Amino acid sequence: MEIKALEDKLGYVFKNHKLLELALIHKSSDNISNNERLEFLGDTILNSIISEYLFLKFPNEKEGLLTRMRSYLVKGDTLSKKANQIDIVKFIKLSKGTAMLSEKRKHSILEGSIESIIGAVFLDSNWKQTKKFILNLFKQELSSIGVDQEFRDSKTELQELLQSKKLELPKYVTTESSIGFNCKIFIDNQKFTGSGNSKRHSEIAVAKEVLKYLKSKNG
Repeated sequence: MEIKALEDKLGYVFKNHKLLELALIHKSSDNISNNERLEFLGDTILNSIISEYLFLKFPNEKEGLLTRMRSYLVKGDTLSKKANQIDIVKFIKLSKGTAMLSEKRKHSILEGSIESIIGAVFLDSNWKQTKKFILNLFKQELSSIGVDQEFRDSKTELQELLQSKKLELPKYVTTESSIGFNCKIFIDNQKFTGSGNSKRHSEIAVAKEVLKYLKSKNG
C-alpha cells in the first residue's frame, strides 16, 4: 500500500517494485544494500536530461549560462523541495538515530532520494520514459526558468573567477558530522572552511569565504 501511494505521487508505476524499495533504503539503515549506487546513476541521468532540455530550449545561449541554469535546476534545494512535495521522508528507511535528526539535517538525504528514484525509474524502464518522468517532475521549474534570472552562487562565482585568471580550481574536501557538513579548501597555501546543512551548502559557504579573501587581496 505504501509503495502504491508513493507511485501515485511520483506519477510512475514500477514494473519491478524492488528497485523502488532499494531506492528508499538509506545507508544508515543498511550499509550494504542501500540506494547509493542508484543515487550515483540518477544524478548522472538527471544532469544529462536537464542539459539536453536547456540546450534545445535556449539555442542561442552560451555554455556558461546553460551550466548555471542546470546547476540551479538540479541543486540540493530544488531536489529537497521536490522530495518534500512528494513526502518522501515518510517512505525512506533510516536508522533510528538518523530518523531523529532535524528536517534541516535530512536535507542531503532528501536530495539523494530523488536521484536514487530517478536511477530506479531508468533501470525499470528506458531513457525515453525516464526523460518523461524527469521533465514532468521538474515541470514547474522548467516552465518558469529564463535567461534574465541570476543563477550564480558563490561556488560558481569562485570557479569562474579562477578560470578567468587561468588558476587551478580548488579541491573541496567535505566531511559529515552529527551537526551538519563541513568543507575545506586550500587557496594560496591557506585553509578556508565552511559549514552547512548539506554538502553543497558547505561548499558554497567555504567558496564565499575564499571570494572575500581574494577580493580583499586584490583591493
